[in-house]
Amino acid sequence: MQQQMRKTSERGTSITELMVSLAVAALLLVLMGSELQAMMSRVNLEAAISEVEADLRYARTLAIWERQPIQVSLDTNHVNITLFRNGDPTNIVHAPRSLSRRGVLSIHSTGGTLLSFSPRGTSATPTTLTLEGRNGARRVLTVSLTGIVRVQ
Repeated sequence: MQQQMRKTSERGTSITELMVSLAVAALLLVLMGSELQAMMSRVNLEAAISEVEADLRYARTLAIWERQPIQVSLDTNHVNITLFRNGDPTNIVHAPRSLSRRGVLSIHSTGGTLLSFSPRGTSATPTTLTLEGRNGARRVLTVSLTGIVRVQ
C-alpha cells in the first residue's frame, strides 16, 4: 500500500507580526526597566541601613569587650561612617564606610556627628539617624541611651 503524502502548508511569520512582537517586547522592557531601577534603589538603601546598624552594634559590642569608649564619626559631607577608639581619630577600628556607593545622598543625626558608646554599652546621647536615598526614600535608625540600636 502506498501512503498518500499530504502537503502541509508551512507558513512563516510576516513582517507585521514580527514588528508587533518587537513593539510589545520594547514596551515591557521600558516598563520593567524603570521598576527595576526603583527596586535597586530600595535594595541599596536597605543594604546601607543594614551596614549602619551593623557598625553601630559592633561599636557597642567592641566598647564592652575592650572596656574602652568607642566613637562613631558621621561625615555628613562625604556620607561616611568611621569607628575609632578612646576619642582618638587616628586610632581607627576599620576603614571609613562610604554610604554614597550604596546610593545614600545624605545622613542626618539628631545627636550630632559624633556618637559615643561607653564600656558599659550605653550611648552618651540618644540619636536618630535618617538616611536618604537617591529616589528620596528615607530610612530611620535610632540609638537609645541604653545603647540599643533599632531600625524603624
